[in-house]
Amino acid sequence: MPLELIGAGFTYRRDAFAALTDIDLRLARGQMHAILGAVGSGTSTLGRLITGLLGDCGTSVGRIHLEGTAVMLGDDPEAQLSGMTSLVGDEVQLSGRLHGDEVTTVERHARNTLNSLDIGDLWGRRLDTLSGGQRQLVALAGLLSLNPSLLVLDQPSLSLDPDTRQRLATVLQDFCSAGGTVLITAHQFDEVAKACDRLSILDSGRLITTDTSLSAQELERCGIWDTRCPEQHGQGLSESARPPASAPLTLSARGLSAIRDGATVVNDIDLDVASGENVTIMGSNGAGKSTLLRSLAGLLGPGSRTSGIITVDDNGTPVSLGETQAHERTRHLAWVGQDPGSQLSAATVRAELMYAVPLPSHRRRDRVAMRAQRQEAVTSAMVKTQLGTVSEIHPYDLSIDLRKDLVMTSALIMSPRIILLDEPTLGRDRRGIDRLNMFITDFLRRGGSVLATTHDGRWASETADRVLILDDGRLCEGRGGGVVPSAG
Repeated sequence: MPLELIGAGFTYRRDAFAALTDIDLRLARGQMHAILGAVGSGTSTLGRLITGLLGDCGTSVGRIHLEGTAVMLGDDPEAQLSGMTSLVGDEVQLSGRLHGDEVTTVERHARNTLNSLDIGDLWGRRLDTLSGGQRQLVALAGLLSLNPSLLVLDQPSLSLDPDTRQRLATVLQDFCSAGGTVLITAHQFDEVAKACDRLSILDSGRLITTDTSLSAQELERCGIWDTRCPEQHGQGLSESARPPASAPLTLSARGLSAIRDGATVVNDIDLDVASGENVTIMGSNGAGKSTLLRSLAGLLGPGSRTSGIITVDDNGTPVSLGETQAHERTRHLAWVGQDPGSQLSAATVRAELMYAVPLPSHRRRDRVAMRAQRQEAVTSAMVKTQLGTVSEIHPYDLSIDLRKDLVMTSALIMSPRIILLDEPTLGRDRRGIDRLNMFITDFLRRGGSVLATTHDGRWASETADRVLILDDGRLCEGRGGGVVPSAG
């Protein structure tokens, strides 16, 4: 067998309890197996243990037998891009070139791998112009080019739209048909997990359930978020194209366009968001969802250009953002990006909240009082977002969902009218989705507005007041899962 674990376990240094206990697992050649579990159940640790990536982080027990080579795509795929290349084609060819393989063979294999993932058109694109989902697929293509015996994927569907998840499932099945073996670990049940031959549940470091047809109720009882499409949950997408005419607007964009590296990514968009409204934008990978949010927040950066009129409400007074810089927009628009790590800089959660947002202008003699007010605001915000128990932990030691929660908590301290959430459901289990929904509900109740992007159709259908579709740079309205042209 390519992989066999007998009584395997692992305990992190300085932890009192084992992260994994008495794991028995056997994977046959050609098998695709998904192990699902809530955040903290040990799914990522299991993948790292199997692929030898835990090093001296702790103590392992039991037996692990592995035939051939194993590679792992972690829950932060972008971190696995080499940093040695600028173009997609060069990145996917890199491992073969370093191995000394024949140049034409390496290129042919790299192109075939990208084509199988339906991203062959990205060959000449710069890596820094790709969407999060596209970078994820490029990182996976690089691993597939190594021809491993065992492919371990930790949350491989992060940032991927439903069609791409289905395509990924097909590519992985083809990999298994050719003699490979795939192990998937995740907190969510989706198209990739559904395509697996076997499904197991990991709970508090123990494999407790193995089944191929667990119901939605059984999955969620184990803390797993079921992302299956709205139709399977008996719900559809919102049909409302615009907020009610009587609703006061907190955000209005007219003719918004964005150009990056000479290409128009967002094209002539009209968008209104009302006070207390939750609007969600969906669309395929690379459709421009993140670019749209960054355009509103003023965060596109060098080599990019935004045009159009963006107006926000400032206590009843319309304010045109015009050429306003990003740091000046934060009092109106708070941005929570797809990669929360890029927005964190302090050594603890509390310090991040204390210092990530500058104190308001004040006289020197009032500084002590201002800091006391900030401390009070931080404590209150941590209670609201359930971060109090991790207040002294380094942000990078948090799971991705808690890092998102931390950036969202920072946004609360800025007291914006609108929060922009880019893929807020990434890496969340059932409990993480509940925390996200509570945060949004509380923010809306206090008169704020939310504009989010997501690939999670179920979450959008259950929580959004309106669901819009971004397609080829143009905004359309979601209607029962379909797409129709928007009036804007």
